[in-house]
Amino acid sequence: MDRKKKREMTLHHAVSAIGGFLGCYAIFNHNDVFGNAQTANLIHIVCKIFSADFSGILFLVAGLAAFMAGNIFYVLATRHLKADIRAISLIMTICAVIFMGMFPHVINPYIAVLPILFVTPVQWNAFGTAGGYASATVFSSNNVRQATTSLVSYIMDKDKKMLEKTRFYWMTLLCFHAGAALSCVTSVFCSTYSIWFCFIPILLSVAAYVRLEGFKIRRVLGIPAKAGK
Repeated sequence: MDRKKKREMTLHHAVSAIGGFLGCYAIFNHNDVFGNAQTANLIHIVCKIFSADFSGILFLVAGLAAFMAGNIFYVLATRHLKADIRAISLIMTICAVIFMGMFPHVINPYIAVLPILFVTPVQWNAFGTAGGYASATVFSSNNVRQATTSLVSYIMDKDKKMLEKTRFYWMTLLCFHAGAALSCVTSVFCSTYSIWFCFIPILLSVAAYVRLEGFKIRRVLGIPAKAGK
């Protein structure tokens, strides 16, 4: 495996830890609301409509709107901003974490996770592939599918490419749930203030990004490349 591909995977795994942290933070601190995706949210909307229970439906719709807005922002940013969308995603996540840390006590769970609902689709799109593999950093369903099928394929065929694929997806799952575990442990002791601990995977992701794109960053900043690089 070449160095660039390996560093792409390292960055992907670090960002997956952010996704795991934010997902667990929302569930643990805000009434089991999963702020990284919309499947459960949309089902709740349908259930409320057909059961004529319209309490809280505006908050559900607001969550959907925030998630859609994050996707819209991604499309506009990739078309009109010259900066790397991965760097933009990390900066937006930092801003969201700071905002939630400054206002941790929001009563309605859907309002509380709006920043997460906005930044996670940007992250999902920005870090959607690594090393030639498509993989989400904000939830696990497809990663579990890919990890399982590639593992079985490797066991049956002994294909080294399947072994590499297996390692990539299982490591993505491990990092995602390591971030979730960090969020869970810190939430037990710090409640909503645990959001500040998200800076641990964020800083790891920033370091991985700088390591991957160091040459481009030095060029943008006007810093001469090191001799021999």
